[in-house]
Amino acid sequence: MYGYHNRIARVNLTEGKVTYEELPDDVIRRFIGGKGLGYYLIYREVPPGTDPLSPANKFVFAPGGMTGLVPGSSKVIAVSKSPETRLISDSSGGDAFGPKLKGHFDALIIEGRAEEPVYLYIHDGRVEILPAGHLWGRGNYEVAREIWKEHPKASIALIGPAGEKLSRIANVVYDTERASGRGGLGAVLGSKRVKAIVVEPGQRPKVANPEEFQRLWQEYYNEFATNPKYEHTRNYGTSDALRSAASLGMSPAYNFSRPYIPDELASKLAGDEVKKYEVTPEWFVHGKSCPIKCARYVEVEYRGRKFRIKPEYESIAMLGAATGVFNFPAVAYFNWLVNNLGLDSIATGNTIAWLFEMVERGLIGEDEIGFPVKGFGDEEAEEKLIKLMAERKGFGAILADGVKRACERLGRGCHLAVHVKGMEAPAWDPRGRRTYALSYATADVGASHLRGWPRPHQLPNQGPAKELVPSMIEGRDESYITDMLGTCKFVPYKMEDLARLYSLVTGEEWTVEELRRRAWGVESIARIHNALDWVTPPLDDTIPPRWWEPEPDGPAKGNAAFIDYNDFLEARREFYRLRGWDEELGVPLPETMEKLGLPEFREDAERALEVVRKRMEFRSQ
Repeated sequence: MYGYHNRIARVNLTEGKVTYEELPDDVIRRFIGGKGLGYYLIYREVPPGTDPLSPANKFVFAPGGMTGLVPGSSKVIAVSKSPETRLISDSSGGDAFGPKLKGHFDALIIEGRAEEPVYLYIHDGRVEILPAGHLWGRGNYEVAREIWKEHPKASIALIGPAGEKLSRIANVVYDTERASGRGGLGAVLGSKRVKAIVVEPGQRPKVANPEEFQRLWQEYYNEFATNPKYEHTRNYGTSDALRSAASLGMSPAYNFSRPYIPDELASKLAGDEVKKYEVTPEWFVHGKSCPIKCARYVEVEYRGRKFRIKPEYESIAMLGAATGVFNFPAVAYFNWLVNNLGLDSIATGNTIAWLFEMVERGLIGEDEIGFPVKGFGDEEAEEKLIKLMAERKGFGAILADGVKRACERLGRGCHLAVHVKGMEAPAWDPRGRRTYALSYATADVGASHLRGWPRPHQLPNQGPAKELVPSMIEGRDESYITDMLGTCKFVPYKMEDLARLYSLVTGEEWTVEELRRRAWGVESIARIHNALDWVTPPLDDTIPPRWWEPEPDGPAKGNAAFIDYNDFLEARREFYRLRGWDEELGVPLPETMEKLGLPEFREDAERALEVVRKRMEFRSQ
């Protein structure tokens, strides 16, 4: 099929064996690539109930259907069963890894467990399993430099010490500056003793209509690179977003207790402050070729040490505003530190912010933590906690698996923990946008800001949340589509643009409606698998207590995430109904799977409905 190699590489670490399989066109047409293909493979091969850190779990790297082919299409999607949430979880990553992997395979499946640390070396359409004992225990920046000495044209996916120590918030880092950050997927590779995946450039897949495709490629690139309406994004990337979030009452400041903060405070971690430190990106920073640059590459000095880092809004806000640290050099250093150690910046900042609020409220002190922690704004404590979390030492061992497990281990403070289904909330408080909290509550992976933004932007008290559910579903489908095609959410393609480009790539006619149907199908199989595992949607599709508290000040003052609990239930029921799921149980109906052209999932949908129904009956007794 044009745009693909129709090949999957399977690495069985237990046997030390690599095999190559054909990827049928039929599977591509139904799941496209990236998130869709990754979910299909994990659904098929990792049964519900599998321990995420056992050899039975599998890890998939899947570039998207147009990864490396169109402007702003560098994405690879990492998919596995999450050790943090126990859900099928996916996390998108940028830089050159995705396009280079796409030059060899449409997916890489890693299974089993190696006896000793290894790395995978991909070149010339094949995979070698090589020893990595000399790299184990070392930080990502040092390991990348060493690998590049031997493989200077390669792109690298890495885990740091946090992944080796099986921190459930460990991530996968690409070429030191980008990451598949959510869900603790770095711990899955750590459990398999895989330190790195090293990919050499391969053979770019052919497109069906190269002349028209190239003409459109240039047209889109020029539009995104020169149109004045994208100037702010080209200039600042996401770095100015704290000012926007704060002005809307949507920032995570002080563990989401003060979503509105004044502009003079937000500006200390935004836009012009970040650009003060901007330098020319180094050779391995792939994003410099993008027409819309989502992050600035900066050189910063903190406490006598110079370093370079490419921070984005989520990392800046969660390691800074959420913890009450409004000193950009400090926050940039924390970002460098989590990249080096292989920790999810969102989950790490969220968890430390929770601890700081616990300290502020007198719910924990030095006697338990083991050293003085002042609370919000304590830079010295934040640095120390990040290191301890990655090493699983001292109090860091309590925090190393995220905020939900931390509050449960301490037996207190869970009402202050901001997460959904065990995944820490990112840097957008939903009390500043009507119906947005429903996106968090129902997202496949837990708290994700990338599962649909309702339109238009209104406050929760401006009307029933139910009214904006159709727009939230549209946004969710669009997010899935970009993750299946491998395009970046910050490059402002319209859905019609993507359908047109994908049609030119494949030589087949693709419509927006057909792409949306594929997105709907992927969300539905994720829901079936998670329900068969442990999710009881009427109980688990919910939001944390913090978001039921009215905002204290700012433009969203007095707003909770919903008008009231009934407003939430009505909106959730409407979401289930429009998705073709049981309105009360939140599980896809068997006839919906038929309608989506996925009849082989019908029987599992029936089983999931029965399982959830029985759980609810048991709870009511």
